[in-house]
Amino acid sequence: MTAYYFRVIQDGKPNGWVGFVMAETMHHLFWTIDEFVDPYAVEIQTAKTAGYCYHMAIDGDDVTNSKHEFSEHEPFFDDGKWKKPVWVTDKSFDPIEEFK
Repeated sequence: MTAYYFRVIQDGKPNGWVGFVMAETMHHLFWTIDEFVDPYAVEIQTAKTAGYCYHMAIDGDDVTNSKHEFSEHEPFFDDGKWKKPVWVTDKSFDPIEEFK
């Protein structure tokens, strides 16, 4: 499984949204990103290091509050390594590469 950062590109530039996902294949990556944003509107890069923590305050069956943080000790992403993903619907998609 590979960890990825993704950022949303709108009107030719990043719009501020950056996400973190893990996926086994490009197909899996597509649908995981699709849970949050349009996967055709993103750039991706592999995550070399990351730290994430999530806290939920639970009262019975209800989540009453939540907080999340990413580690500040490691670089969150490398600005120079963003690339447009090649999805299964793209003409240049290579199904052999998908499972290497």
